[in-house]
Amino acid sequence: MREGRTSRLIKIKMYRPVKNVGRFGDKRKLDIKRLLRVLIFLCIITIMLTATSSFFKLEKIEINGNVSIPDSEILNSVNHHLGENIFMIKPALISEEIKQSVPIKEVKVKLKLPRTLVINVEEREIAAALSYLGGFALIDSNGVVVRIEPELKGLMIPVITGLEISRAEKAKPLVISEDQSLLERLKEVMKLFSPMNAELSEIHIEKNREGVAFFIYTLDGYQVYFEETDIDEGKFALLREVLEDLRKNGRGKGLIDLSQDMPVFRPNISEEKGGRDN
Repeated sequence: MREGRTSRLIKIKMYRPVKNVGRFGDKRKLDIKRLLRVLIFLCIITIMLTATSSFFKLEKIEINGNVSIPDSEILNSVNHHLGENIFMIKPALISEEIKQSVPIKEVKVKLKLPRTLVINVEEREIAAALSYLGGFALIDSNGVVVRIEPELKGLMIPVITGLEISRAEKAKPLVISEDQSLLERLKEVMKLFSPMNAELSEIHIEKNREGVAFFIYTLDGYQVYFEETDIDEGKFALLREVLEDLRKNGRGKGLIDLSQDMPVFRPNISEEKGGRDN
């Protein structure tokens, strides 16, 4: 008898019904789902109305930061976006379009609601000139062509010699005929000598069996020689000290050799004779 009762009790516990959650909980879940659907639908309608509304069509483009490049040159590359919905315009695309045709270093594009695009630019700074097609290709320190001029006027920049240019196109990197890697070496040298740019008259590049050699000429008559393995900030700092000492103490003009462990100064023959005569 006890065993029978025990088994009936166990069966009762095993088949005890689960409590009903109630209609209120199910109804609440349905209401939330309906509300979400309505909100999503309203968002879609709002986006469609905004995208097709003439109220947000681009009517004005503002250019800021340009100095030597006229507004018209920059606008020519982006004017085709006028009339487009401002929310459909991608600032990154605008920036890339400008850089492809105009020698601009940095471009920042902002949307100014409801119908204006603001473009802030930073122009490329001319670092050197190279002879090209009877004129000069002016480049920045990254080797990008800023513009092409028939002659150099009012520019205190060095002229680069020893390179044969295959192509020079505005807003594009310079293309070297014999060896494009020479442009990379030149870029390193230009960046290193940028603090002295106004003091330089010429940067000559010479390629030989041993590698690439550079001859830098200053406006006041000094010549600096180094090889591609000598392109180093430490050696450049020593060069500045040597030039300062030579100019201050009137030690004459000559060649400063940076290819050695320490800079070596070799006076010009005329300077040596003048020193002995005195």
